[in-house]
Amino acid sequence: MNNAQTNIPARLPWRASLLLLLGLGLLAGCLGGSGGVSWPGGPKMPDIDEERILPLIFVHGTAGSASQYQTQAMRFSSNGYPGDHILAFEYSTASEADVGRALTGGLSAELDAYVDQALQDLDAEQVYLACHSLGTAVCGYYLAAPDREAKVAGYVAIDGATGDNCPGGSNCLGVFVDESRALGQRNVYFPDETHVQVATSAASFAAQFEFLTGVEPERSTILPQRGEVRISGRAVYFPANTGASGTRLQIWEVDEDSGERLDSEPLTSFDIASNGEWGPVRLDPQAHYEFHLLRPGRAEHHFYRQPLIRDSAFVRLNTSPAGSPIETNTQVSDDHAALVISRDMEWWGSRGADNDILEISTTSALWGDQPAVNIIDTAIGSSRIGIHVHDDQATPALTTGDPLPYFPDQPFQWGVDVYMPASTPVDGTISVVSTPRGETGSQQQLNVPNWASSSHRISLIFNDYIQD
Repeated sequence: MNNAQTNIPARLPWRASLLLLLGLGLLAGCLGGSGGVSWPGGPKMPDIDEERILPLIFVHGTAGSASQYQTQAMRFSSNGYPGDHILAFEYSTASEADVGRALTGGLSAELDAYVDQALQDLDAEQVYLACHSLGTAVCGYYLAAPDREAKVAGYVAIDGATGDNCPGGSNCLGVFVDESRALGQRNVYFPDETHVQVATSAASFAAQFEFLTGVEPERSTILPQRGEVRISGRAVYFPANTGASGTRLQIWEVDEDSGERLDSEPLTSFDIASNGEWGPVRLDPQAHYEFHLLRPGRAEHHFYRQPLIRDSAFVRLNTSPAGSPIETNTQVSDDHAALVISRDMEWWGSRGADNDILEISTTSALWGDQPAVNIIDTAIGSSRIGIHVHDDQATPALTTGDPLPYFPDQPFQWGVDVYMPASTPVDGTISVVSTPRGETGSQQQLNVPNWASSSHRISLIFNDYIQD
């Protein structure tokens, strides 16, 4: 453990550093067993000391959730770390008051209760914490109390607070993009990455894994599972992370070329309660699925994502409460579709040859086809995660590519005017092709029905990693 003097909240250097950071816009069936078990003919696993396999709790930042640790969780389990030991503490950042509470230690009691439950459930004496951005304030205050710090064997602070010492004298690793920043004496830097990317990247994973387990991972890629994968998650109101109570989730297998449902009945259904939880469900890791959220009295919400190739409990379906600013600022009609396109890695539009390309095209028997248009340009910068796409009010039935009002002013969001013709019943397909960081050999594609925005919302979720 780091024997540095314990800092107290009133004079923590990391607290002042985080306030500055946020002011600058950051508010804006396993193939290996636990302990690195391997077997003849199976993939090699690192030799992890059993005593270092502890509950690992991720704490997100502003507008975040467990989804920002989903890829890392799959990488951990791909290296023999038990998947049921990787957890997430989620909280609301929906208001200034919520953010202020996180910034000033108001979540310490809730996080402590979560830690105690994890210790009990997994029969452990300590946990690890991995905290991102605003989450480093949540964790920093938590660790400032000696009785709480004693429950934490290791703390990974990802691109957040800085300071000369680890909070509470904890054993910490700082993970940063900017090489001028540091927390304590042990830090790693990824200057070619960005703020959210550094929480989800393969390089960041490798550093976290070695720090927590004491050994290097065998791989930073994700090992696809044999057979079906076990998937569960939460349907929540964004960015409050509160359950979308009273809704119903249906899961359909769909044709990957059109998004059309393959059967007349859903594979399974779940009624969503106040905690938002659904699942588990077993899915084919090579198949495509629609997660269809029925919201009584409101537009239905359709979620499409790339196939999940390992077990995951961190699937998050972000929807909006009735009357929310996202709802009121989304232009809808019977004749056009509305999308939200996201991934847990920034879309780059100001990095030259490294820019992302995100092309949208639409077919429609009634309205005619719309050619592919790249919605990433220099105006989007390199700090946006979720992109709202629909036909604007000023230029109906015309794609201008101009920023939509409201959304560019929200943390990590953007909006683009694109006309995607729609009808009821659907009569065509919206195709979205992502070329991550300009790598033309690594394209990702999702195809979905052209649901009319008057009665339907569509969310597309791309992987934050590239893998053959």
